[in-house]
Amino acid sequence: MSVDFVFDPTLDNITKGLCREYWSYSSPDNYIEHVEILCQSYGISHALLFNTLAKCQTYLEDVRCDFCGRPYELDVLADIPYARSLRSWFCEGCISFSRGQITVGRLLSVINYQIT
Repeated sequence: MSVDFVFDPTLDNITKGLCREYWSYSSPDNYIEHVEILCQSYGISHALLFNTLAKCQTYLEDVRCDFCGRPYELDVLADIPYARSLRSWFCEGCISFSRGQITVGRLLSVINYQIT
């Protein structure tokens, strides 16, 4: 899986490893077990785990904005299969910058393609 990280500068290497382990989960089953194992392994509570994860920005390198090339920012593990299923994607910054014209243009292209 091509995931890239931007860590809060206050995080140590052990905590960065925790973040990497969390995001390495790839099974569609047993997410709860994955979280439990991480909490037990690191001796932390669920709250501390998720507070720690909030200090790490995670990006999916193989899904990029069609306009600017920015990688897809992940919020939850379930975003990974969703993002990879997209045929095209525009980041919020590009949509905002274009005042929504990017998505309208894409929608019109799809409609025109289906009509012809």
